[in-house]
Amino acid sequence: MQPLTELRSKHIRELLNNPRARRGDSEFVIEGPHLIEAALEKAPKLILYLAVTEKAIERHPELLERAAALGLSCCAVSPKHAGRITNATEPQGWFAVLRMPRPVELRGDVVIALDGLQDPGNVGTIIRTAAWFGVETILLGNSTADPFAPKVVRSTQGAIFDVSLETGGNLVKRLSDLRTSGWEIVATTLDPAATSVFGTTFPNRCILLFGKEARGLSPELLEISNSRLVIPKFGSGESLNVAASAAIVLAELRRRGQGL
Repeated sequence: MQPLTELRSKHIRELLNNPRARRGDSEFVIEGPHLIEAALEKAPKLILYLAVTEKAIERHPELLERAAALGLSCCAVSPKHAGRITNATEPQGWFAVLRMPRPVELRGDVVIALDGLQDPGNVGTIIRTAAWFGVETILLGNSTADPFAPKVVRSTQGAIFDVSLETGGNLVKRLSDLRTSGWEIVATTLDPAATSVFGTTFPNRCILLFGKEARGLSPELLEISNSRLVIPKFGSGESLNVAASAAIVLAELRRRGQGL
């Protein structure tokens, strides 16, 4: 393997640390053997090149063999150099630069839309949860955290390759257009007067809408929603984590056999 060039090293650091670089190049970086394995299995055509330390190869030689069999470019990087590149707490010596997957047409009868979620862990966990429950499309408003940021990607545990992500758009306009075309928008809220998630009937084609961690959904989105759901509180606490809320709503929807 050829050593990682300074140009590529700088490229990786920029993609890891700079959202504008990711958007401008339409590329992102994944780190660690688990995510590399997921990319090799699910999205090998998106991989532009890999960089790996010798020790990392010793731990997972099968990944290098699979990358070589796919004809992917692999570069050698020293542990010290890898430590300067990464922003992970525990560097694992595996890096891959990928093209961002292009969003596809809405698939399935259940879609998730996120309005202004800022916590990368929440966004990543919702992507992972969506994949688990068979939701194939997520719409992310332009004020939601970048789904290709390192912390989000790590939180997805590879599910980022299973879900189509539509980013950067005007969510109010996008959802208004989808409502006109026959989709029903189900907004989640803390309003105790809203319909309980445990007593509702989900529409056949629905968009589940989740809002900001602190303030919830914008008034404009609530205005265009067809219905509003609440997860009732049985104990104490001011609010429920938005990723936990998404899991509860999706579990209830699937339990009823809807959206399948």
